[in-house]
Amino acid sequence: MAKNASFWFKLVFLAALLVTGCSSNGSSEKATLGEQSNQTATTAAATTQDNTATAVAYPKTIKHLAGETVIPQKPLKIATPYIAFVDYLAVLDEYPIAAQGVATIQRNFPVLSKRLENKDIADLGMEVDLEKLLAMAPDVIIAANDMTDQYESLSRIAPTVILPQAGDWRETLEQIAQVIGKEDKAKSVLADFDRKSAEYKEKLAFRSQESVMFVMYNEKDTFTTWNDGRFDPFYVGLGLKRVDGSQAQGQLSIESLAALNPDHLFVINNWQTPIAGGVKAALKDNKVWNSLNAVKNNHVYELKDPSLPGPMALAKIQGIEDIMQAMGQ
Repeated sequence: MAKNASFWFKLVFLAALLVTGCSSNGSSEKATLGEQSNQTATTAAATTQDNTATAVAYPKTIKHLAGETVIPQKPLKIATPYIAFVDYLAVLDEYPIAAQGVATIQRNFPVLSKRLENKDIADLGMEVDLEKLLAMAPDVIIAANDMTDQYESLSRIAPTVILPQAGDWRETLEQIAQVIGKEDKAKSVLADFDRKSAEYKEKLAFRSQESVMFVMYNEKDTFTTWNDGRFDPFYVGLGLKRVDGSQAQGQLSIESLAALNPDHLFVINNWQTPIAGGVKAALKDNKVWNSLNAVKNNHVYELKDPSLPGPMALAKIQGIEDIMQAMGQ
């Protein structure tokens, strides 16, 4: 999957953060034995009802990019030969038995890596090992459209669903949830994301006239930037102001960045060519860099996890937390 493919389309669509459960310690401490018994019975009944509903939901036919696939029963052994889908599964509190790029995640993507701690996931490698995938005997395979030409081979291993590599993250989360029978979990995650976005938008209203830009630092004092909508969950969802005249996409020189002159600058870690000590340290003596408003006002924020530009759920959910923490002060 690697071979000279674009960074976000072949490696990074990774790696979000989660729905909070409700509990009341005070109430539970004061519950009588009778109340606890009733609660236990209610929980058991709810669990039985949920399991029955899940059983009724299968078999189900999933429409996807390579056709239609029948999933005979709720899959317990999920495999994904696409690194980014590990992220979506983690958001849904599911973990594959085998996946692409587990070691790559552990080395380079700290947010998702933390989710994978103590999880037994076979690493299929970046160049997916189909023999190893076969040996894992999965119940279902969730692959991306870079493997459409191997759909028949994958389908001989297990029922296979092909989804977009870089689809809308909300749609992809719902599609994966449908395959594994966690539609309600996906709805809950998205509702929680929308609630937090609205809350954070109000808290960041005092920054509404201050421009914000997201870049990735490369070698030779150049930056990668994007204007294809991947940051809309932040610009639109959090009410952030775009930089005036920011039409460029691709590589920016440090002089071009200075001409745009954002008030707030998020610099995303380039895990392929990381900068020792960070960008601020590397450019501390650069006169052009020091002319930026964001630099002069200490509004440069370095993000260690490189997944923010990707379309994954974790990138977006963690992203609003990082932005709120950086700009909310």
